This record gives sequence, C-alpha cells and structure tokens, in this order.
Amino acid sequence: MITEETMITEETMTTIRGLAKKAVSTGMAAAFATMLALALAPSEAAAGACALSIPKCGCTINSPGNYVLTGASPMHSTGTCVDITASKVTLAGGVVIQGPGPTTATFGIHIEPSANKAILEDVEAEDFGQGIRIDGPNASTFLAITSANNKGTVVNGANAFLIEEISESDNAVGIQVNATATNFVMVASGTSLASGVGIELNGVSGAFLSDSTAEGNGSFGIWLRSASDNVISGFQAEDNGVAGVYLGCNPAGPNGTACPAGVPSSSGNSLMGSVYGSTNSLVTNTASPLNQRFGIAVGLGNLHNHFLTIAGSGNVDDDALDENPNCGNNRWFSNIFATTSPAKNTSFFCLN
Repeated sequence: MITEETMITEETMTTIRGLAKKAVSTGMAAAFATMLALALAPSEAAAGACALSIPKCGCTINSPGNYVLTGASPMHSTGTCVDITASKVTLAGGVVIQGPGPTTATFGIHIEPSANKAILEDVEAEDFGQGIRIDGPNASTFLAITSANNKGTVVNGANAFLIEEISESDNAVGIQVNATATNFVMVASGTSLASGVGIELNGVSGAFLSDSTAEGNGSFGIWLRSASDNVISGFQAEDNGVAGVYLGCNPAGPNGTACPAGVPSSSGNSLMGSVYGSTNSLVTNTASPLNQRFGIAVGLGNLHNHFLTIAGSGNVDDDALDENPNCGNNRWFSNIFATTSPAKNTSFFCLN
C-alpha cells in the first residue's frame, strides 16, 4: 500500500504504470515488482533520535541530557545499539545490550567524535564487533562491562577516564587504547579470558593505569605496543598465554629482533607496584596447565623503561626477560623474580 510517507505524485504513478506494462510485455514482471517494492520501502538510512528512556536498540542520542536503557535484558540489536553524537550526555544502563555477533561491523555504544564529555554508567555490551567505541573527547565510564565482542572497549578520544572497565571473554582484545587517546587514565579495571590481548596500549603516550588486572588472556595480559612514557601501577598480569606484560612489536612475543624500520619501540615507560611501590605488582603463573611463558618481557630495542617492586614466579621460561644486552638502559630495581634472563644481578639495576 502506498502511504503519504512515500510522497508518490500522480505523475510518478503514470510513469510507474507505463513501466509496469512494459515489464509485463517483456517477461520481467517479477523483477520489476521486486525493484518497485524496494524503491517504495521507507528509508532506514539514519536511526531515529533516542528518547530519554530507551526501550530498544537502534537510536541516536543527538541532544544533551540524561538517558537510561529501559528495555528488557538483553536488549537485542541488529546494528549499533546506541550512537551518541551530542555533547554532555549521560547514558545509564543496568541491562545487557546484545549484538548480532562479534564478526559484524557493529558497536554496542558508540561515542562519536562530535560527542564531548559523554558519560557511561553501568552499561554492559556483548556480541558486537566492538562493545564500546570511544571516539569523542573527555569521555568517562564507570562500571562498563564487555563480553564476547571481537573487541571489548576501543578508545580513540583524548582525555578518556575509565573506572572499573571490565572485559570478559572478548576476542581479539579486551581493552584497546590507540595513539590518539592522549592523557588516558584507567583505574581499577581489568580483562580476563580474551582470546588475544587483555589490555593493549597501541602507540599510546602519557597514559596512567592504576590497579589493573589481566588474567587468563590468550597472548599478552598487558601489551605496550609502540607505547612510550606511560605509567602502570599496581597491576596483576597472571596466567596469560605468552607474557603477563610485553614491551615490543612482535604479535607473537619476544623473538630476539628489534622493531622493524619505521615502527617505534616502547620506551620510557614505568611499571611498578601499587601506590608507587608499597605493594608488589604480580606477574605470576599459577594456572594448570602452566601457559604464561614470561612474567615481563622486554623486546630488543625497547629502552629507558623502569621496573620497580614487581614479583613474578612460576612462568615457563622466565619471570623477567630483557633482550637488550645487560638490559641496555632499562632499570630494574627491588623486584622479586625466581628466574630471569639475563641472570639476576648482572648490574645493580638489571633484573636484581
């Protein structure tokens, strides 16, 4: 049935009738009918505006305000559940939003570049390509949970502040922070059971992570990938596949080679115990079977890093590995490791 929404004029109807007669005469009536139905279908190119109470997925928050997800849990979504384009938005959850699968190009919640000072509270996203995508500046999250997405949380926007960001059983990476996410801060957050990396600092500089956990992930608990001048304090990176913490470029872990030409190394980072050394950070391996090869591994050419009050034991190869001869100018002090490479005490500051 043709409605007012289709805006079909009498002149257009005359044209359609003529084309229909021609289609019948040439044996293409079925194909014409299909094309006509598609042409007259209402457009769904743009999602409608979200109400302050959001009962179902598939809308855009394009005005400032306080919004709440109110649908029955889980709220199913065939695409992106909530797209945030406006600034000064708070979105509260309390229900699970569930996507069409981790292999799809979908976001559970997308904070667009135009959205400044967006806040997410108590949201949970599962089965999307990316559970939470932060592109806008000055975003904050409190108790955001992702699970079974290809990537849990991806941060590109500057000055993001994540508190209790939790990733459980995401695929490629639990929490990924990219180079444009300057002045990044994350507190009391963690990842577990990702198929790939738990927490990835990808080209990031100047980030601060406090009280992070990364346990049982497939490759690295925490990966500093071409990431420099960051501080990670009070962390636990245990029972991961390759290394609790890895500073380097090789996706498979340390392999005795420096980063390729044009690929920056990870330098000038400081990793230490909680509250600047009062309690040890942990890179132990206690799982059965034992999987984590290295507690901390520093690849060749990654220099000027500092390691303070970190404890490791039970790792398959070494609790601490520094591929730079005599640790280069990396500094290791007041750590507790059972096995290291090079051997402990090669110098006052090297794997002591």
